[in-house]
Amino acid sequence: MKQHLKALALVIVIGGFAVWAFNHYFMSHVEKAPATMSSVEKMETDGVPNFSAKALDGASFDLEQMKGKVIILNFWASWCGPCVEEVPSLIKLVKEYKGEIQLIAVSGDSNENDIHVFLKSFPELKGENIKIVYDQDRSLMKMFDVSRLPESLILNREHKLVKKLVGSIDWHTKDSLEYMNSLMGKK
Repeated sequence: MKQHLKALALVIVIGGFAVWAFNHYFMSHVEKAPATMSSVEKMETDGVPNFSAKALDGASFDLEQMKGKVIILNFWASWCGPCVEEVPSLIKLVKEYKGEIQLIAVSGDSNENDIHVFLKSFPELKGENIKIVYDQDRSLMKMFDVSRLPESLILNREHKLVKKLVGSIDWHTKDSLEYMNSLMGKK
């Protein structure tokens, strides 16, 4: 009987430790969540941080130079099926607004050649008001806490974050057009 009590006591001690360890681990992760939220909230209230980048066409630019335009900051990769799926509607949306929307397409591909091969399938991505950026060191992805592809940030004319989208969407729907019109003060 004493051995059974010893075994039961051991199970209780180990179980108690497991519960404590789980709660400690869980609570430490819960406490980290607000930091990400405050980053998003900061971009909503103060605007996104300015950055400089070099587009694939060789032209350097600053986000700050595009004040006054609605910006779609789209993070993608050529190997990402959902990214490829949304490209045609994204191009159509940018063309529809004739310069009022600027697309900055930030590629997370592992090499620049993959992007050039991809662009052969979508030559319109080399169009006006579209900048393709190869984020070789992932610095832009880190700056904007990108965790999955595709991920898009929609910035208003003052470059404040108004919407963060994770996953593929159809960018050229009645609802999308109405939303973009509202950002530009159109009816």
